[in-house]
Amino acid sequence: MRRTIQGRLDRGAREFETRIHEHEGEVMGIARRNVVIVPPTISIKGAAETMASYKTRRLPITHPGTEKLEGIVISRDIINFLGGGEKYKIISEKYSGNLFAAVNDTIRDIMSREVFFLQDTASIDDVIEEMREKDVGGFPIVNAEERVVGIVEEKDLVRQIAGAITGEEVADLMTTDLITITPGTTIKDTSRFMIANDIRRLPVIQEDKLIGVITTTDILRYFASNEMFKHMKGDPLSERIHKIMVTDLVTVSPQEDAGKAAHIMKEQDVGCVLVVDKGLVGILTERDLLSIF
Repeated sequence: MRRTIQGRLDRGAREFETRIHEHEGEVMGIARRNVVIVPPTISIKGAAETMASYKTRRLPITHPGTEKLEGIVISRDIINFLGGGEKYKIISEKYSGNLFAAVNDTIRDIMSREVFFLQDTASIDDVIEEMREKDVGGFPIVNAEERVVGIVEEKDLVRQIAGAITGEEVADLMTTDLITITPGTTIKDTSRFMIANDIRRLPVIQEDKLIGVITTTDILRYFASNEMFKHMKGDPLSERIHKIMVTDLVTVSPQEDAGKAAHIMKEQDVGCVLVVDKGLVGILTERDLLSIF
């Protein structure tokens, strides 16, 4: 079944569901088959709106005629564009610092053309091996005609152990070498910090106390919202992150079983949990949980 999305997302984005085929691999058993795809002519703002609306960090870019995979844009590309890295030159040089003009440029300028993808015949072991080898968090899945039929990400694997007793404690898997940020940091500086350190999530600390967390998804939502464009006379990226950070924190103890942590992630629909024991001691992400497999 295929349908066109109407309204503000009616820029060519489509959602479709594939049928089950006889020769599909294991990957299609855990992959999400309802995939949103967009053409390379969609605007950067339109792509961000689509990602925010469908709560996805990956957006396959396909040819509008053949629907073959041409590229991909991920939340990191948007953060890079907003001041985090090399793609900010689109704003600073091509549009002389005019963000409001730059966001209407096509996604071609920031999408990745070298796309890592998997065939729909792949096994679960293939998924895990490729994620580790390519150091990516997910893949579009294509069929023999090179059309996108699904998408698989770290969270789809992690959900397979949600609620299970793994025998692995959170303390043994979590990241303890933490990079934190303060609530007064601007969105632009936060974006730059994320790209420079290759991270998607930053605990927010004030006076040695954990008060929130800021993620690439939070910045993406802000960019996609009309709230950002209320700052027409100023720089919307000079907003402080305390305005958009998450303060309703999802936490676990370091002694919790990893399967319970995965269950919490699934139930709360988050990509990480903060590990606390009389204060912040670590962060457990979907990537950390992959070490169980």
